[in-house]
Amino acid sequence: YLEGGKEAGGQLVDQRFCPRIVEGELRYNMVGDSLVGIIHKKPKEGGISAVGGTGSVYTYYGPKEKQFASLTNNFLKEDLPKIMPALGLGEEPIPLWWTSDFINSSPEGTDAKDEKWIVGEFNCSCVGISKCLPAYCKDDTPNACYTDIPGKDLKEVRRISDLLGKKATDIFVTEAKKRPWYSKATLPGSGHSPTLLSFNKGEPIPLWWTSDFINSSPPGTDAKDEKWIVGEFNCSCVGISKCLPAYCKDDTPNACYTDIPGKDLKEVRRISDLLGKKATDILVTERKKRLQPAEAGQFFSDGPVDVSSLTKVVKDDQGLLPQPKKPRFKTALTGIYVRSQEHFGSAAMSHKAQQEHCSSWGGGTDKSSNGHRYDSMAFANGIIQAGMSCQLINYVHQEHDKFFDVVKNFDAIVVRCNPGQIKADGGDQGKFDNGMRAIRKKGIQVWPAPDVMEFMGAKDALCKIATLNIGLEDTLAYYDAAVFAEGFKKTMAFQPRVIKQNRGSSGEGIWIIKLKSGDYCKTYGERSCGDDELLDLMEANDNHSEEHTVAQFIEFCVNGRTGKSGEWTSKGVGKYLEGGKEAGGQLVDQRFCPRIVEGELRYNMVADTLVGIIHKKPKEGGISAVGGTGSVYTFYGPKEKKFASLTKSFLTDDLSKIMPCLGLETEPIPLWWTSDFINSSPAGTDPKDEKWIVGEFNCSCVGIS
Repeated sequence: YLEGGKEAGGQLVDQRFCPRIVEGELRYNMVGDSLVGIIHKKPKEGGISAVGGTGSVYTYYGPKEKQFASLTNNFLKEDLPKIMPALGLGEEPIPLWWTSDFINSSPEGTDAKDEKWIVGEFNCSCVGISKCLPAYCKDDTPNACYTDIPGKDLKEVRRISDLLGKKATDIFVTEAKKRPWYSKATLPGSGHSPTLLSFNKGEPIPLWWTSDFINSSPPGTDAKDEKWIVGEFNCSCVGISKCLPAYCKDDTPNACYTDIPGKDLKEVRRISDLLGKKATDILVTERKKRLQPAEAGQFFSDGPVDVSSLTKVVKDDQGLLPQPKKPRFKTALTGIYVRSQEHFGSAAMSHKAQQEHCSSWGGGTDKSSNGHRYDSMAFANGIIQAGMSCQLINYVHQEHDKFFDVVKNFDAIVVRCNPGQIKADGGDQGKFDNGMRAIRKKGIQVWPAPDVMEFMGAKDALCKIATLNIGLEDTLAYYDAAVFAEGFKKTMAFQPRVIKQNRGSSGEGIWIIKLKSGDYCKTYGERSCGDDELLDLMEANDNHSEEHTVAQFIEFCVNGRTGKSGEWTSKGVGKYLEGGKEAGGQLVDQRFCPRIVEGELRYNMVADTLVGIIHKKPKEGGISAVGGTGSVYTFYGPKEKKFASLTKSFLTDDLSKIMPCLGLETEPIPLWWTSDFINSSPAGTDPKDEKWIVGEFNCSCVGIS
């Protein structure tokens, strides 16, 4: 083993034997400094080695697996930054794709959080991605190729490869910063940077400055109570002391930058990198001040993609920022203007005439005075500030083919058409959705895609997430009248229920139902309700109450107002199953959570980031917190401590599972969406142990309040 000496790789390592190797070792799969997966490799019974081909058993875990949380936390936070320097490779980037094998060196019975796991081996020599193995040629698969990787595995492969690309980019950027020619502008994809004309009123804090402090407290003052006062500020060409070796003096007439010792140069680079970042921040901030939004009568949506063939049905783009000259990506935000509202003028009017006749509420109930949706500028300007273009366009159903011929030239379409407004304008929502599906198949992003809106917004989404922390396992969906009648009679006999139709909005067709007799059975399925049992019903749209028999309620839900359904004061018409599943005919049957009277929590989400929480408390005596019912809204930030347990559980455990549960694993999570939560725990439950369940997802043109 020592043959050839150290230079030829001759060496032996002497390490303590860890008996728990028989339980297996953990392989941490790493992309740069990011953990992407864990493999538990258990040796064959009686063996010690878990090398492939020895009968060992491999179990795969995600990077956030709780049972290994202590090791993961210690490895990533404490040891990982020290590995390359410890190996004498401080100047080299950590490998793009590598593994670290861990063995448990602790005695049996050690608490998991106190276990010591030691490295048995690092490997970065052409480590394989195990999910790619179906593309590996063997005797029985001589023509294997990349397309043979199953879809589910391919998704994981793409996640890893996307991260590889990101980490590779990070290495390039880091290395570029070490070069004397480095500037952000030299990096590809750096976007547009309009020339800064002058600083706005108020100067930025200096890039490099000092503040000298003097202790003004009497001797003996506790350190935490000391008062330090400024003796002097200085920003007049303050020197970087670590650069002094580059300073020419009598005894060093040829001093230059390369004379700075390596240790000092590392500190100099840290400071100079921060200087560059802060300088960039100042320029970006000032640039934003210089970007003047469109004024009344101005349009900033005519390019970079030519949309001149589309009819303009709005007055102007007032409030929209200028489009970047060299956008990183080209996007469009499409709205819908309901032209039947006479105050904006008819479709036959010229654009000028429409402008002259515009009122503050034409085009739909969600419009600003210029005809755009009230929050369209916020969306578009955010995209523009990120270096992309975002043109505001409107869908006119008479120009359907022309519209989709134009939008195929964008990289992404942001859909901001309020539900029902395409139909109100005389168009066909299904035809529009199919057009967007065709665009999506071309590889163009649609945010949100029609299927995402449909599957997330459908009430049976609650059934699909029933096994998550945010779901209830006794949530049922009905698409058939007979199945509904049988199922509802059984669940209703067990406990109070919430029945939700799929098509309604603002609480219409959502019924909170209790047995008037209160005669609930102790176990589910013990009995079913009779047709003549009385129900107390409250509808969520306006909190009004009604009393009907079980048979009358079922008749109303299935056939609407008939001679068998009795007299209803609801504004709705029933017929919730009409058209069948394909047409959105469905009912969801969910356990009633009494603490709904305390209110529900709306989590406002930008993709996977929580941006705010709204507590919506119903009016006293009511159950629904829908707007207009006297409910009280309280707004909280995303880090509100009283909801910390729910927030952590939702963002860490369940969020990544939602899209796959809904059958949308190939779609990105919506840009702007909401999740409404109801507290399902008994009163008095400790906040950290409370179970909050989802009452509804919404990504269909959610407003920014």
